Amino acid sequence: MTSKTTSSNVCAPNSGPESIPDDDLIRGFLLALGAGGRKPRTLFIYEDSIRKLSDFSRKHSFPSLVTMDRNAIRHWLASLHQQGNKPATVSIRYRSLNRFFRWCVSEGERDDNPMDHVDPPIIPSEIQPYYQSNDVETVIKSIGRSTPYNLRDAAVVMILFDTGVRASELCGMKSDDMDWRDKTILVTGKASKQRRVSIGNNSAMAIERYLRKRRTKSDWLWLGSGNKPLTTNGLRMMLQRRFKEAGIKFRGAHAFRRGFAMEYLASGGQEGDLKELGGWQDYAMVSRYAKANAGERAIKAHKKLSPGDKLKVR
Repeated sequence: MTSKTTSSNVCAPNSGPESIPDDDLIRGFLLALGAGGRKPRTLFIYEDSIRKLSDFSRKHSFPSLVTMDRNAIRHWLASLHQQGNKPATVSIRYRSLNRFFRWCVSEGERDDNPMDHVDPPIIPSEIQPYYQSNDVETVIKSIGRSTPYNLRDAAVVMILFDTGVRASELCGMKSDDMDWRDKTILVTGKASKQRRVSIGNNSAMAIERYLRKRRTKSDWLWLGSGNKPLTTNGLRMMLQRRFKEAGIKFRGAHAFRRGFAMEYLASGGQEGDLKELGGWQDYAMVSRYAKANAGERAIKAHKKLSPGDKLKVR
């Protein structure tokens, strides 16, 4: 006699005693990301986040990833805050988990995404430190033009501030990416998405001067030691040295990106254009810059329109 399976006996594939191990789930997820063209750095961030959650869950006797509920995730996120992690860091962890559990659902390993019931971390609206135009001018003047390396470094600083490209995007630029007629550069950003960024006349001249003087033909736009492509680590060390020589505090390469956004908006640029030029996937970050910039504009406007200054008192 053949028994019939009722709907009440049907369950998720991993709800029984033979649940898939965390390591197997993580491996499958990373393979899927890699097949989608994600870069090694991105894969590392995802894996690091998920493994940290897995280790935390095992240490505190919470369920494994395939049966984990929202309470375990909330405990882990809370522990990250308690350990002093920045809100932006916790937000990255949150987004990594959300992507992972969505993949689990799509693969039929889970029936639900527990992140749907976990509120995202609140990121303060204030903007992290950024370079202003006078900082950049001081550094470029300090570098000078006496050698091809000086010309390269000055041009790099110009491009970072003029376009707001990420460090990895700058280091990935190739000579053929330059369009001299339109003064644009083809940039390959996150998830291998390409976009064109515009450069001003000063930036175009800085690049042309560097290429003319370096006398080394290469597919790569920026060359480091041994005429090899400039790496992000090499870029960071170069910037640290140049800023130290100029007497300007180095705040990281990403501070150029923030400075570009703030300067662009302060000059009357539109948020939609900024989003496209900067390669942001949504308006979240752009809106933060716009809000911070509006506050600065209001303060400057008050200096000119101060009601208190109109009082005839001393």
